[in-house]
Amino acid sequence: MKRFVSFVQGVAVALACASCGGGSGIGPDEIEKQEQRLRDDLPVDWSSYQTGDYQQAIEFFANTLAEAATFEGDESVLNEIKSEAHNGIGWSFFREQSLEDAWNSFQQATRLNRRNVDAWVGWAGVALARGRHADTAQFAAQALATGDEYNSAFRLDENNRQLGHDNIDSRHIRLMLAESYFQLGRYSVLDRPDPNNSAAQVRMIKGSYTYNDPGQLLREMSQIALELQLEASGGF
Repeated sequence: MKRFVSFVQGVAVALACASCGGGSGIGPDEIEKQEQRLRDDLPVDWSSYQTGDYQQAIEFFANTLAEAATFEGDESVLNEIKSEAHNGIGWSFFREQSLEDAWNSFQQATRLNRRNVDAWVGWAGVALARGRHADTAQFAAQALATGDEYNSAFRLDENNRQLGHDNIDSRHIRLMLAESYFQLGRYSVLDRPDPNNSAAQVRMIKGSYTYNDPGQLLREMSQIALELQLEASGGF
C-alpha cells in the first residue's frame, strides 16, 4: 500500500510540474518575444544585402538561421522564418553567381514555405541562368500562382517589416516564362487561349502582341528585356 501511495504522489508531482510549463519552462509570452526577435532580424539581414556585400548578407542570414534553431514556438512560424533566411542566402549567392549554392538555398526556402513567392522567383532565375528551361517554367508559374502582384522592392511581412530588395515584378516573371517556353519550342498557340507559350506571356506583359514567327518573337522579348533594364536597375 505504501508503495502505491508513493507512486500516486509521484504522478501528482509530475502532473503539477507539467501544468507549470515543464520542459524549458518558457511560457507563451517569452515564445512570442523570441518570434518577434527573429522576425526583427530579417529586415536587418536584407539591409545588409542591399549594401552589395553579399558575403556579409549570407553571414547575417545564417546567424538568423542559427538563432531559429533555438526557437521553441510554433513549427509553422519557425519554417516561415527559416524559409525567408534561406531565401536571402539564395539571392546573395545568386548575385555572386554561385548558382549551385543559390539553387540549394531556394530549394530549401520553398520546401519550408511553399508560399514564399520571392524564393520561387529567385529559383526560376537560377534555373534560367543554368539553362534548365522546364524548371524555369515550373518555378515561374508557381510564383505567379502564389502571388501575381509580386514586386520584390516592396515586400513586407505581416507586421509591415521591410523585406524588399532589387526591383523585380511580375513582368520579369512572365519574361522568364516567355524565354523558357521559347527555348522549349512553345512559341504560340493560335487556336485556343493557352497561356503556356511564349507569345501569350509577351501579350500579358505588353497588353497587345501578334505572333508572326520565332525570329520576330525573339526580337520582341529582347526589346522587353531592354525596356525593363532601362526602367530600373537589377532583375535578370
